[in-house]
Amino acid sequence: LYRVCDCRWWRSYKQSICTNKKILLTVSPETATFDLNTEGDGYADVVLTVAVNIGTVTIGDIYIGESKLTEADYTESDGEITIKKETLDDLEEGDHVVTIETDQGDVTATIKVIDTTEEG
Repeated sequence: LYRVCDCRWWRSYKQSICTNKKILLTVSPETATFDLNTEGDGYADVVLTVAVNIGTVTIGDIYIGESKLTEADYTESDGEITIKKETLDDLEEGDHVVTIETDQGDVTATIKVIDTTEEG
């Protein structure tokens, strides 16, 4: 819960009218899938979108597990984060938590890494 203030003029005196508004920070999708099979449709960049219901959001650091991503690992524009498939290709099969730090708080998503490569 954050305090949002709205300043207004009232009879030549400036008064601050403050209300409590809940800021809702979301990431979509909450779960994404990445396929290690380079021939499969799921071998693609993963796009996560961060949104806030009040104001704007500024993206800070991004982590997969404990590993901080570098600018070479992803791109970001207007809350849309694209994690490059070359970065995801280094992950093992299983669920990996992505933590996105923002100026409004942190959000998390899960990337489920699978491998549909046929043996043979």
